[in-house]
Amino acid sequence: MAGRHLQDNLILGLDLGIGSCGWAVIDETRASDRIVAMGARTFDVPETDKKRTPTNQLRRQHRGLRTVIRRRRQRMNALRRLLSDAGLIADDRKGAIKIPGLDPWSLRADGLERKLTGPELAVALGHIAKHRGFKSNSKRDRGANAPKDSSEMLSAIDATRERMKSFRTIGEMFAKDPAYAIRKHNRDGDYTRSILRDDQEQEVRLLFDRQRAANNRLATEELERKFIDTAFFQRPLADSEDKVGDCPFELGETRAAKRCYSFELFRFLSRLTAQRIQSSSGERPLTALEIDAASKDFGAFRGMTFKRMRKLTALSDDYRFAGVPFEEEGKRDVVTRAGDLAAGTYALRKVLGSAWQTLLAIPDKLDGIAFVLSFREDVKSIQTGLDDLRIEPVIRDALMKGVRDGDFGDFKGAGHISAKACRNIIPHLKQGLVYSAACEASRYDHAKRPETDPAKIGNPIARKALTEAIKQVRAIVQEYGLPGRIHVELARDVGKSKEERDKIRSGIERRNKQKDWLREQFVATVGKEARSGEDMLRFELWREQNGRCLYTDREIHPNAIVASDNSVQVDHILPWSRSGDDSFVNKTLCFASANQEKKGRTPFEWFGKDEQRWAHFVAGVETNKSMKGRKKRNYVLRDASLLEEKFRPRNLNDTRYACRLLADALARMYSENSRRRIFARPGPLTDRLRRGWGIQDLKKDAEGNRVDDDRHHALDALVVAATTEGALQKLTRAFQEAEKIGAHRDFARLDPPWPEFVVEARAKLLNVFVSRAERRRARGEGHGATIRQIIGTDGNQIVYERKSVEELTEKDLARIKNPERNAKLIEALREWIAAGKPKDRKPLSPKGDPVAKIRLQTNKKADVLIRDGAAERGEMVRVDVFRKQNKKGAWEYYVVPIYPHQVANFVEWPTPPMRAVQAGKPEEGWPEISTTYEFCWSLYPLNFIELVKPDGEVIEGYLRGLSRSTGAFTISPHHTKEETRVGIGARTLSSIRKFSIDRLGGRFEIPRETRTWHGVVCT
Repeated sequence: MAGRHLQDNLILGLDLGIGSCGWAVIDETRASDRIVAMGARTFDVPETDKKRTPTNQLRRQHRGLRTVIRRRRQRMNALRRLLSDAGLIADDRKGAIKIPGLDPWSLRADGLERKLTGPELAVALGHIAKHRGFKSNSKRDRGANAPKDSSEMLSAIDATRERMKSFRTIGEMFAKDPAYAIRKHNRDGDYTRSILRDDQEQEVRLLFDRQRAANNRLATEELERKFIDTAFFQRPLADSEDKVGDCPFELGETRAAKRCYSFELFRFLSRLTAQRIQSSSGERPLTALEIDAASKDFGAFRGMTFKRMRKLTALSDDYRFAGVPFEEEGKRDVVTRAGDLAAGTYALRKVLGSAWQTLLAIPDKLDGIAFVLSFREDVKSIQTGLDDLRIEPVIRDALMKGVRDGDFGDFKGAGHISAKACRNIIPHLKQGLVYSAACEASRYDHAKRPETDPAKIGNPIARKALTEAIKQVRAIVQEYGLPGRIHVELARDVGKSKEERDKIRSGIERRNKQKDWLREQFVATVGKEARSGEDMLRFELWREQNGRCLYTDREIHPNAIVASDNSVQVDHILPWSRSGDDSFVNKTLCFASANQEKKGRTPFEWFGKDEQRWAHFVAGVETNKSMKGRKKRNYVLRDASLLEEKFRPRNLNDTRYACRLLADALARMYSENSRRRIFARPGPLTDRLRRGWGIQDLKKDAEGNRVDDDRHHALDALVVAATTEGALQKLTRAFQEAEKIGAHRDFARLDPPWPEFVVEARAKLLNVFVSRAERRRARGEGHGATIRQIIGTDGNQIVYERKSVEELTEKDLARIKNPERNAKLIEALREWIAAGKPKDRKPLSPKGDPVAKIRLQTNKKADVLIRDGAAERGEMVRVDVFRKQNKKGAWEYYVVPIYPHQVANFVEWPTPPMRAVQAGKPEEGWPEISTTYEFCWSLYPLNFIELVKPDGEVIEGYLRGLSRSTGAFTISPHHTKEETRVGIGARTLSSIRKFSIDRLGGRFEIPRETRTWHGVVCT
């Protein structure tokens, strides 16, 4: 083992995705055979397979639902005890306040007119406590910013309260109003039966008052008080002030509220100082006077469009905002796409009115207000926080009215620095200093980043990926030593939220559809199929440019797109050797003669001094509606210094937050005074180099689709490792030479990093053994989320399920519960299905109520008993393998499936399951494991196993599952999960072997294990 000794001759390449980590180690000092080792490690992404919902989000939802159910049960238990102690009911058993023959709605109305008996009053009160109505203490459930469900519910409550004006209480209205005769509860997104908890509490007070007036001695004031305290108690929402991170600049200061005045102004000013103004004489930054004019009345609007900023700064139409087409100035916001850069300041100004100017003079207090509004959820807690700030009562009252009206629903999240740091930096930004210079003037190191523990990263997908990458690097270092350099590439979805990753996926889908459409257009325009991706690129550029060469303003005939005479070429608008940009927005289709004349210059460097030609060129670019703003910026860029200063470093290095976190964590493996060791490479560069170096076919097929082989992660890591600074300089020189003479140059044919690179890569890739993380932890759902009704005794149980009418078929009607009693309903459903399930006409019950779901009989068994119902088993946790010799002396294997509900339930399962699967028999007919059986191992999902069939066939791969019906294994080969081998019966196998696969793909046999249960050795 090389240990942690520094090996300066080694370079480690990492290709990190949200569920994989490819790695490759190369020795750059060798003349040949430079690839030391390469491999791939995959791991589970902490999200669901189908909807890709983060599992921690599901756990929160399920935990929250369990909490609601538990608290409701505790509340109802306490209420039954209270009513029993008060003499209303005989005991506090579960069904004590659900008495046959007593209708709670009628009793709630009758209780206003007559004296109720003890059980009657208990039924009425118990019904109110169980359906106690809506109440929220959250500032987000109010006003225009409230979530959709809350808004719809509050609107429905307003309508209900308007209708209640003709009645004294909710109970009386629901009992007597014909509109509620058929249905009294909400269902499936219909909130028209929503009620307010305050109205329920008022009904309780009136009901007790009327009962005391009727001389009901049971309705005491003490019982009323205790009942209200118990039935309507609600815990305050938890604040999150303690979870806000520290400021990297100011010791002891927490990060600012994202919607506080100072942070919003700081963010706006930072953007203004980076903005460039273009004119015929060149580019310039905004002046201090212009910055002051743009920010003078900050917060008067939620956002700031470029059009409004032009007006505020009195900027002439002869000037342009760099990168922003003139016709889009009214649509585009200076800072955010959502147009809400000053949403917090705007909301505070609107709520405070004239008091705004008073607080503006004390910005630290103004920022403190935003902090309270952002990180306190409960209305009472917000008021306490505002009181602690010692602001004037009139201002506090105005703010609390805004809270109750929902004006601060947007207040959430933290900035990256503290409000105090913002206030210190703002004066320098106003002078026109860019962010880095303003930080320096404030004596802050803008490049300094606090050490972040990847284990504390909030995004679970990013946290998992980064921690896995660090573990992988440690394993590699342990085996090969600490490499001299580490090159990293992160997939673009690492560090993204579910919503952002969904947008990426939908964007890919839209792009694929667009490509299909472009292929059709290609045939219609050119008259034949495209030969390659290069043809499609040229065609798409030709369409974008309206069939013209923008450099010369000459028409390009469609036939020239596929002509072999090289009359037209694809050119980098900004030379690649200087910008490092090979994306579509930096490419143009031009005549070869123009490209030869342009050489390695920008368009402005080429003919910008010819004012008439330049003006004509700029007009052609600006008026092109098919072209994006960033591409227009590339065409008309004047300041060439930006190429080397900003564009090239950004295009050849990955500067995303997740990548910086990983780079920082890896850098800590080296001494503090060490030279730069970590280099981050962007994915597009790796993709182009893989293609240019002649190994693209190892990852993608002829159609450009990725092959189902996880070894490609190792291939990408190899490309990343080989993308050294020297390789980039060599590539740059090759482009410079071509650009000097105006020759066409792309990534299609590049010299490999070393002569035998392609041969070595192909050979090494075949030997890569993909390591997969096994799933040993019994986490996740203990059983299926749906709990189905059970009817019947243990010997004859029937399980029912509810099914949406939209999914109902004619065949399902035979399974409807109680067919005789529901004959009319079945007939109504049959007619509705026959009519084609019209969406505007739902099937109706015999009472005239729209039917949304139907209860159907199933042939399912009661797998897991939960709350008087049945749920399906969760995913199999493990398979315990035993063996026993048969009469012929040959070993037979017996497999015992283990499930989450068994592992989690210490009471019902103090010992492990002992029945082995017997094909074709119910579980009670399976053989029971005794001391005559020999325990082999516990197999967990993704354990690597070798199976030998009686005919000598050897099958090996990662365990994917076991059939309960047949006792047969399903496995997949090491390199892909898309291929599976099913139906491998365990009982008759000649042998089963279990292996441990380490992170580097090493394979080690596990001869035997000791069986454990609940962490204890068992027999």
